[in-house]
Amino acid sequence: MIKTSTFLAALALGAAATAGAQGAAPAPDAQRAPRIAVIDMGKVSNDSLLGKSYASQLDALKKEIDAAGTAKQNELNKRDTEIKALQDELEKQGSVLSPEAADRKRQDIVKKTRDRQAFLEDGQQELQRLRERAQERAQALNAEFQGKVKPHIEATAKAKGIDILLDSQVALTVNGEYDISSDVVTRLDSVEKGTPSAANRPAPAPKAPAAPAAKPSPAASPNP
Repeated sequence: MIKTSTFLAALALGAAATAGAQGAAPAPDAQRAPRIAVIDMGKVSNDSLLGKSYASQLDALKKEIDAAGTAKQNELNKRDTEIKALQDELEKQGSVLSPEAADRKRQDIVKKTRDRQAFLEDGQQELQRLRERAQERAQALNAEFQGKVKPHIEATAKAKGIDILLDSQVALTVNGEYDISSDVVTRLDSVEKGTPSAANRPAPAPKAPAAPAAKPSPAASPNP
């Protein structure tokens, strides 16, 4: 893969050679080197107010699943403790219990063990459904974020006269001079705060030209 800086240098050299062959006249716009920049979407997501708001929603989804999993595990541990206590009682009291009482205790252990297994299977299925819904919600949030960011990326690129915008992940090295991520974050934050940045602020209307000062009328000449 050609590095961005090397590619730009090669284009600049080509443009210089063309200008030298044609004299001092500037190359027409159709033959100028394209302006290339990169954007780091991870930085835009992590640093912008909009990205942080979506990250908090994704974090809430994760906490919801974690809390559900913890609750299921605690209930499972409780059931295991009850079964272990019954097994210990049967082992310790087996010699003094009547056959009927010992049989009832064994049946109770079997029932609780079956209930425990059913609870485990149901809990696993419920957690899987929660994870699937959370994944769908996360994908929807990501698509929504991308949709809101895209116009600001395009506006920033247009304002800077950029012809080609690359994702930073496709570049081996990136000169910070060609990274517009911070500019996009600034534009996004200004919208979130409701205070337009310099990039978003409309240009002031040109002032009307001042009226020319009136020339003084010539003084009347005295009569001879």
